[in-house]
Amino acid sequence: MGVTVAVQFRTTLRESLDDGLHTRFRTLSRQIVHSQPTVGSRSVGALPDTESFAQVLDTDGKVVAAAPRALRGRSVLSRVEQAEAARHPATLVRSVPPKAGRARLRVGPGTMAGRPVVIVVGTSLDDTTKAEHRLELSLALGLPLLAGLVTLGGWFLAGAALAPVRSMIEEADELSVREPGRRLSIPRGGEEIAELARRLNELLARIEAAVAHERAFLDDASHELRTPIAIVRGEAELARMAATDGTELASALDSLLEEVERLDGLAANLLVLARTRAGGAGDRRPVDLAMVTRRAADHLARAHPDSAATITVEGDATVAGDETALERAVANVLNNGLRHARSRVEVTLRTNDAGAGDALIEVHDDGPGFPPELLGRAFDRFAHGGGSRRGVGEGAGLGLAIVDAIAVAHGGEAVAANHADGGAVVRIRLPRHAAATMSKDGEASKDGEAARRRRAT
Repeated sequence: MGVTVAVQFRTTLRESLDDGLHTRFRTLSRQIVHSQPTVGSRSVGALPDTESFAQVLDTDGKVVAAAPRALRGRSVLSRVEQAEAARHPATLVRSVPPKAGRARLRVGPGTMAGRPVVIVVGTSLDDTTKAEHRLELSLALGLPLLAGLVTLGGWFLAGAALAPVRSMIEEADELSVREPGRRLSIPRGGEEIAELARRLNELLARIEAAVAHERAFLDDASHELRTPIAIVRGEAELARMAATDGTELASALDSLLEEVERLDGLAANLLVLARTRAGGAGDRRPVDLAMVTRRAADHLARAHPDSAATITVEGDATVAGDETALERAVANVLNNGLRHARSRVEVTLRTNDAGAGDALIEVHDDGPGFPPELLGRAFDRFAHGGGSRRGVGEGAGLGLAIVDAIAVAHGGEAVAANHADGGAVVRIRLPRHAAATMSKDGEASKDGEAARRRRAT
């Protein structure tokens, strides 16, 4: 805008100067028509007092008349320019004595006492140049200041206009599944913002209804699925008792029982995963991770008496959380390591020395480790590395997904990696204190989502 104003101002000044020069040229042409030229440089005639900057030249380039006196000495035009001016009018810009300042000239043919002459009228550009410079300086100083003021004012106005939105964002961050029925406040002023808040509240109501419906379905499904699976298992076990060992019927029933067990474990893990993702962690109390880990290790040792690998637990840590859920997460990781370890599964518990730090559960086995293609998605549902290493859940790829869901529900994260010395490493990071996990469930959920994005990256 400043450049446009400056260019427009300069163009207007030039047009004004040209209009004045044209008027003076026509006036001077009429005034000298009947004048008698005087030959000789010492008898050069003077132009009327109204002309402060003009020359009249004869065909030889001699000055016939001029104003002011300083211009009577020699022509301000060159031979070529005078020849051009004798044929048609033109506008020139050049330095003109005595001060050799820049001037704008209007030149063209004329008549003086019946003889052809060249008429030159001009005006100094010093004043217009100074005016242009003053305008440019004013724009250079004023426009940035104006732009700064406009930007600052716009920033404050935008902040004031978006204050209700900012308040809604802060209030939305505090919403939790543990507070059903809580809604966003309807801001005052601004019907559009108020309508947005109402629509968001309607969306929250629909989400709550969907979550409640899902939880009711899961509760019903947990009973409906377990009952037929238990009946099938009982009938198959009775049939197996009546079958003779080594027969095809006995082999078929053994295979059936294995698949029923796998189906039962798969159904249980799917329900646990869905409930954890939908409802978050349960009641949170101080949990001794060393005790939970040793209890899970003892249970797995009894469940797998033929396993060649042993589980060792070192360190201790205490966190605020759901003890049952945390034990399941630790058991899933230990079971996953136990199934693939050659001789040992090492569990290390440690805490950050800072007062509000985190607790870390690190499980390292000496097995083949995670396949490279599995590392980036080890915590996805049904993820497995081409059969070389599957997750927990009877090889269905749900164990680590459950671990991740439980860690996220507690405001932590789970990370899978391969150890530098060989074998797989699964680390579960959990906030140590209740204040870190019980204040805002929404914050824990956001932390978990950020952790998953970091692992994916």
